Amino acid sequence: MTNLDNNTQVIHLIIRVPKADAAFTYFQLEANEGLCFYSTLEDSLRESYRDITIKAHQSLESEMRSVLDTLSKNVSFEVLLDETKEDSL
Repeated sequence: MTNLDNNTQVIHLIIRVPKADAAFTYFQLEANEGLCFYSTLEDSLRESYRDITIKAHQSLESEMRSVLDTLSKNVSFEVLLDETKEDSL
């Protein structure tokens, strides 16, 4: 395994949110502007849920996880992927 440089590492999550809670989830992520980038995975648009990919620089990991912890008190979501990887600038 290669040791990654902390300056180029990103936290990458994919969460599955019930469709009914997706707008609130997007609102919470948007309210924390600059913390992370997110988008909906297209394959989930025809389902009863939304799979949302979230990426943040590793230096913002604790803040991002705090937002998700707070969100989890109002929205039941499942974490499908949780990884740290090299940024593909």
